[in-house]
Amino acid sequence: MRRYSLIALVGILGGLILALAGPWAGPPPAALGANPNVGYVDFSFGSGPGSVPGSSDIDATADKPQSKLWYNDGLWWALMFNTASNNWRIYKLSWPDTWVDTGTVVDNRATSRGDALWDGAHLYVASLVRFGTGSTTGRLYRFTYDAGAKIYSLEAPFPVPILDGSAETMAFDKDSTGKLWITYTQSNQVYVRNSTTNDWTWGDPLIVPGARTLDQDDISSLVAYRDASGPSIGVLWSNHVSPSSMYFSYHKDGDADTTWSTPEQIYMANCAADDHINLKSLQADPSGAIYAAVKTSFGDSGCGGSSSSPLIRLVVRKPDNTWLAPVTFGTVSDDHTRPQVLLDTTNRKVYMFATSPTSCGVIYMKSTSMDNLKFLPTGKGTPFISSSTYTCINNVTSTKQTVNAATDLVVMASDESQDVYLHNVLDIPNISQTITFNPPTGKRYLDPPFTVSATASSGLPVSFSASGACTVSGNMVALTVAGSCAVTASQAGDANYNPATPVTQTFTIARADQTIGFSPPLDKRFGDPPFAVSATASSGLPVSFSDANSSDVCAVSGNTVTLTGAGSCAVKSSQAGDTNYNAAPSVTPSFNIAKADQTITFNLPPNKRYGDPPFRITASASSGLPVSFSASGPCTITDKNLVTLTGSNDCSIQATQSGSANYNSAPAVIRTISSKYMISVPMAIAFR
Repeated sequence: MRRYSLIALVGILGGLILALAGPWAGPPPAALGANPNVGYVDFSFGSGPGSVPGSSDIDATADKPQSKLWYNDGLWWALMFNTASNNWRIYKLSWPDTWVDTGTVVDNRATSRGDALWDGAHLYVASLVRFGTGSTTGRLYRFTYDAGAKIYSLEAPFPVPILDGSAETMAFDKDSTGKLWITYTQSNQVYVRNSTTNDWTWGDPLIVPGARTLDQDDISSLVAYRDASGPSIGVLWSNHVSPSSMYFSYHKDGDADTTWSTPEQIYMANCAADDHINLKSLQADPSGAIYAAVKTSFGDSGCGGSSSSPLIRLVVRKPDNTWLAPVTFGTVSDDHTRPQVLLDTTNRKVYMFATSPTSCGVIYMKSTSMDNLKFLPTGKGTPFISSSTYTCINNVTSTKQTVNAATDLVVMASDESQDVYLHNVLDIPNISQTITFNPPTGKRYLDPPFTVSATASSGLPVSFSASGACTVSGNMVALTVAGSCAVTASQAGDANYNPATPVTQTFTIARADQTIGFSPPLDKRFGDPPFAVSATASSGLPVSFSDANSSDVCAVSGNTVTLTGAGSCAVKSSQAGDTNYNAAPSVTPSFNIAKADQTITFNLPPNKRYGDPPFRITASASSGLPVSFSASGPCTITDKNLVTLTGSNDCSIQATQSGSANYNSAPAVIRTISSKYMISVPMAIAFR
């Protein structure tokens, strides 16, 4: 869809005039009933292009099946007659109102009429001189395009002859294999002809197999299309000869040139046929493969039609090779003629244009959805090219191509009595589109990257961007931290669709869980030195330690455990978490602290003898616990470890320590006072 600040293009609502457009040669109408001024007046083509035999009207934009316009490189182009040089040239549209002569000559034969096709690489023009006037050889021209200079140049060896003699009209198209085709009528027969090894080598003309003999006023047209049978060239023709019918036959691309389908009768009725045909095609579209604007003869004298009888129709051939029932564009009372059809692929609309009244007058437009064929508005339609000064406008023409919001739409016509070109443009709107994008859920820090998906109602691809606690590459989202992540889905639009309103979905990235790996220490023994413990968190965050029970037999400072007794010790490991991790479940392993062993140091005083006075003994336990004594033999131990020798035999004294909560009992230590030291003490005997 083009944007421009000063558009003289007129949009019409309900067939009313909305604006005056373009540099009109005369003043706007002063009285009711005058034609509205709609569109742009261009320049005069003079009398050079000639007229139909028996008429003085110069129809420079004729003929009905042909296309004088094409779209390429963001520009509209046209075949137009240059009066100064008396030849046909290529003109470029300075949007929206002025045709500019590029200087490229197409055909020097003033009375020729050309059919233009741009195929993306070359411009083709099939040109003939009608009705046997002047040089009557049909010619094919091929041009290259210089995108930098915006100029077309004729290629050698063109032009080449493609039609012997003359015809009322000739239509041209190119099939999917690159083969070129023309159709025309001569001697009351429908002919086709095609290129063979290259664009400038052509085979012999062929009468379409099965076609009945025509009336001299019948014509044919052709179109490249694709349907259920594959890519083909189709020919549609009128036959006024009873039973009056419109016929269609096709040639599958790649078949022998002489292989054509049995003609299909589109519809048949008294006066059903007329020689007004314009064809367009959609490639692989479910709404229809071929759209044909055609005319009936129901309004002719003797045909028995009424004012409500269909005069201009649209017929559609579906991809399944069937024809829809004809759709009425205008009735006999609407008095249309020379229809043209254009297909808008952006909005899936069919635009049709036709002259009313049939002699000449105003170019009217109607449109319909491809999916629900019904032309609006009713009646003649909306004036699209009209003038209060140039009142004999006729022979609307445009392009073979489909149109869309990027190309917009251009049609051209001519005033046959005053020999002036006129045109108008239509701004084809882009389609709005929406994005459906559901937010991700249940995400947690450290989850692996995941894909997001969104759909645009246009079917165009959606792109993604991210902010916050995540990044996105393509449609892959990576979570960087815990927190809030915002992912935005966007669709920038294209030639047919406006940009979609971006959709942002914000979701929470929960903190990750973590665990602690903490193996309990091996069993310890009371008295072991302080030792370090270690544990790891799956998050990699530092682990802290504490006493699990302040009343147990160990103390924890940092990661150092000090044993304070024998028994069971529990050390609690913790990790409090951070912005990305939840607190880890604490792990509290227990381990045993065995009682410590102890020994007794015990030595007796030396050289004790029976008879010595009582003496004290001492012993110590390595635990520091008190030592107990017991005696056997000729000795006794009294309180305070006082040993009294009571005889001369060996005296054994045993030192013991029974242990405590923290110490095992010590091995008993026995010391003996040997009898060899127990010498009898002389006794003094007193005699009286």
